[in-house]
Amino acid sequence: MDEQNWGIVPCDTQIDISPANGFTKLELDTEQKIQVGALIQQLPSIVATGMTAKLYTVTFPDGVAGKLMELKRGGLTTSIVGENGKIAGSAALHSVTLQAVAMGCFTAMSIASSQYFLKQINNELKMIRLNLDKILEFLYGEMKAELMAEVSFVKYAYQNFNSIMEHDDQRVAIIASLHSSRKIAMKDIEFYMNDLDSTIGGKDGKDISSLVEKAFQIKESLEFAMQLYGMSSLLEVYYSQNYDTNYLKYVENDISVYIDKCEKRLLGSFSALKVLVNSAKGNPFRKLDKAEIDKQIDSFVELLHRGEESELRQSLRAGLNAATKPGEYYITNDGTVYLKTA
Repeated sequence: MDEQNWGIVPCDTQIDISPANGFTKLELDTEQKIQVGALIQQLPSIVATGMTAKLYTVTFPDGVAGKLMELKRGGLTTSIVGENGKIAGSAALHSVTLQAVAMGCFTAMSIASSQYFLKQINNELKMIRLNLDKILEFLYGEMKAELMAEVSFVKYAYQNFNSIMEHDDQRVAIIASLHSSRKIAMKDIEFYMNDLDSTIGGKDGKDISSLVEKAFQIKESLEFAMQLYGMSSLLEVYYSQNYDTNYLKYVENDISVYIDKCEKRLLGSFSALKVLVNSAKGNPFRKLDKAEIDKQIDSFVELLHRGEESELRQSLRAGLNAATKPGEYYITNDGTVYLKTA
């Protein structure tokens, strides 16, 4: 239907829906499978008559329990029979149109595909995917507990996306918490940036290798906070389902500008660190030799100095763009749904 920007087209020819041909099987939960199944049940009548068979949903009044009265000749009435065998009230019938069935199915598939795209982004944000022990190896200071709590929440919000999206009250609470996580991540980013500046600027020259080790520890903590900032921003968009063009442009620009600012500050700090290493006299390298330190710093500085969009910004941009692309789904007779991803 053009006014709703969706349509159902039968596949008259055999299609290769393998991953090699750019298809991805969506993981559907129980409720989503029911939505897809409801559409599949209506497809024969749609094809045969061009219209859906009459479907109705049944709603019981608040506080009334029981079952619908059965007729001897078969079928059910709208009368509700209580446990004592007496009529306890009447149920309401609500007509279900093809549009409602289809939109329910498409909404379910949209949520499942959102989970797929979020999974792709999550796989690329390597820092926040680390287990607790690995994270504790580099996080330090007063921000340690705060960041651990926030990343645990963001992981929870990501892993339970499908389920939470079906419960509006819980979804609203998650959105508010994600907004808070984003602000906390930004605060922690500024903390680590300032700590990096003061660490390099306040060196005593006695042990350059210890200074370099501390700088890279701060860098890892900073990257961790930056990925938390990016993922919480992205999850907020997906949970709110706010795909307004102007809003998405703002979010994309906000993420890009902020991460770019962080990366430029990192470049400046590690360029200054490289100058310290090159100008060091005597033998201030106790833990690592100068050649190894030069290699570590040069590798990181070169990565930032290319002037190209970083992998973090590319991943987050891809996640935002995926949210607005038209979805092309293929549904098999058994209710399996495949998303065209390539």
